[in-house]
Amino acid sequence: MARQKALNQENLRAHNIGVVLSAILRSREPVSRAHIARTTGMTKAAISIIVSDLIEHKVLEEGEPQQLASTGKPSNPLEFVAGQWLGLGVQVHTDGYGFMLQDFNGTVVHEKWVDDVHNLSNPAAVLRVLDTMINPVVEELKAQGAHILGGGLAVPGMVTSDGVLVDAPNLGWKNIDLMATPLVQHYDLTPLNEANLAAIAQIPGYAVSCLKQDVSGSHAASADSFIYISTDVGVGGAVVDRGTLVSGNSGVSGEIGHLSVSMGGPVCRCGRRGCMEMYAGRKALLNAAGCAQSATFDADSGFAWISQKLVGSDAKVDDVMVEATRAMASAIVSTINVLDITTVIIGGFWTRFGLNWLNQLETSVSTQLNAVHKNKLHITFPAVDDHAALRGSAEFGLRLLIDQAGQYLRTE
Repeated sequence: MARQKALNQENLRAHNIGVVLSAILRSREPVSRAHIARTTGMTKAAISIIVSDLIEHKVLEEGEPQQLASTGKPSNPLEFVAGQWLGLGVQVHTDGYGFMLQDFNGTVVHEKWVDDVHNLSNPAAVLRVLDTMINPVVEELKAQGAHILGGGLAVPGMVTSDGVLVDAPNLGWKNIDLMATPLVQHYDLTPLNEANLAAIAQIPGYAVSCLKQDVSGSHAASADSFIYISTDVGVGGAVVDRGTLVSGNSGVSGEIGHLSVSMGGPVCRCGRRGCMEMYAGRKALLNAAGCAQSATFDADSGFAWISQKLVGSDAKVDDVMVEATRAMASAIVSTINVLDITTVIIGGFWTRFGLNWLNQLETSVSTQLNAVHKNKLHITFPAVDDHAALRGSAEFGLRLLIDQAGQYLRTE
């Protein structure tokens, strides 16, 4: 009975730590102990104990005194210690591969990316190179006292909840148990589709402080519920419902790129006809526009080629762009009708076409929606788009401290 009581107390401690950390992450203003007590409903005494625990473990620290309320004396805001607890993001993409280490402030402590479109067909070799790249960096940071929490491995393909990469057609990878690979085991990584991890990077306060996140400019801050569309060679997707990634029964939900928008359309690599990816995917778009170098172009080169043709008033390229936008709009409308989520975030390759194109897409979507959805529609570019899947992978690791605090912050 005494052991059960101790376990219950430890579970309650871990839960309360997660509640406190989440409250700090989600706040867009500096917060004090009193503020956390008000927002969580916990007592000031309980907050004081938890915060002291987190300061002892170098998760939090007190900042300089500030006037955090309209009345009363200045308080010490609680801040995340820089560079002490790190999430590891790893990604294999159609244009290359790399990794990132990020803290709760959103600060990238270390990152490395290798541009490569030619040597990605051998999964074991690619993962081995990544392991070789990551190991010395991780060991050096550990020697300096940093804690590496693990993270995500982002891949452009269908990944089941047990870590099996069923198919990544644009890499040529198929039926790989990623959980059994040395890379995943060495660094406590969780393999996930890259669109899912890019979507995580858009969730406010998921594992990076909203106070530190830069969501300025034309790229609006993300809502708690949204449809995320990742556009590149392929088109992936993810669904976030009230701050939670919707993974489905097998972990492979959100494949908006494989919604058929034309039953008589071109055959997709997935075997179906008329998938949205076959119109709006980068490679398909370039091929349809007559680009002979589509197989060797990266995203920037592909965009530059199309832009040059559009400036030159190339009618064929203009028609291809219109058809791709129409296909994307059709898939978005169907997804909104099924999910009843009206915020849509477009990330990746298509962000290069700017707000004028985005407005055209929103108009096309709006004209096909019912009145309820039309009045709430909001289509935007991501708040986080530069290596979004890498950042989301690192946040996935950071989130472990919030969801499993008892494992990482043990009491003596």
